[in-house]
Amino acid sequence: MSHPLWSHFDILFKHFNSGTSYSGPAAIRLLRASCGQPSHTRLYQPADNECYLFDNLAKLGFTQHLMMDHNGEFGGFLKEVRENGGMQSELMNQSGLPTALLSFDGSPVYDDLAVLNRWLTGEEREASSRSATFFNLLPLHDGNHFPGVSKTADYKIRAQKLFDELDAFFTELEKSGRKVMVVVVPEHGGALKGDRMQISGLRDIPSPSITNVPAGVKFFGMKAPHEGAPIDINQPSSYLAISELVVRAVDGKLFTEDSVNWNKLTSNLPQTAPVSENANAVVIQYQGKPYVRLNGGDWGALPAVNRKRPQGFSCGLVRAHVAITADRRSKRVTSCHVAS
Repeated sequence: MSHPLWSHFDILFKHFNSGTSYSGPAAIRLLRASCGQPSHTRLYQPADNECYLFDNLAKLGFTQHLMMDHNGEFGGFLKEVRENGGMQSELMNQSGLPTALLSFDGSPVYDDLAVLNRWLTGEEREASSRSATFFNLLPLHDGNHFPGVSKTADYKIRAQKLFDELDAFFTELEKSGRKVMVVVVPEHGGALKGDRMQISGLRDIPSPSITNVPAGVKFFGMKAPHEGAPIDINQPSSYLAISELVVRAVDGKLFTEDSVNWNKLTSNLPQTAPVSENANAVVIQYQGKPYVRLNGGDWGALPAVNRKRPQGFSCGLVRAHVAITADRRSKRVTSCHVAS
């Protein structure tokens, strides 16, 4: 679906590869963004210290925070984030937050605008500190339903509400005057449409229609904000490009400059070939066509069935991770990873 939210970003990655079609691995990949894209197996092995994006920010004086709109228990998601992503911060207090949805396991999915506003209130109380916050949200997750209703809630209604809330949060963030960099990175699409390999809703094979996701960056509190349409990054990109953008912005100088060199900021970002992997499937692009290998077998062409991402990203963003770094004086970084 199309939504004005996407036109409000400063930078949009048009060919961003999530590298996976599942939540846990996507979160780990974002949290280890500083070392690019390892294999699926290596995600669950110790990485070099310099690979952990939030640890690198901590060394620069940023305090880590963790927010989620759910309890993180299903599938051991929170455990994976801590053990494999290096995120050890205490989960932000969720008491009193309004419940917007119920997950398929009956656990609450809290209202995202309320969660984000609680973060903003906390930042205003800690005005002198710099922080980096990882925010994971899942209102678009398959099986979510409204309280008192057993049927899965309509995807379009949930997507509209989520994008409306993110847009409203952007407005409040701008009004606050705080210097913040927000990065929205989808984990993967929701597989709303099936193909010859798997029916709708299945993501065992990380096909391009699922892993080619929209990622965006927005700066707040700038003396010279970006004007006009978002800057499109058309090269094949992934998490290493996000890490590089954070590096280029982390000193905070662009927030106070009279004129920002946007071309310099966005040029020559690291490119990453589109390789996507789950535990039993790998998908690559070769000579412009996708190929798949299942369970370590032979490579075969992925059937050519509507590989283009539908207009408005209707492939479906299921969950979101948001990392927020903030500095009252000059620096803030916010990363939001959206997907399932």
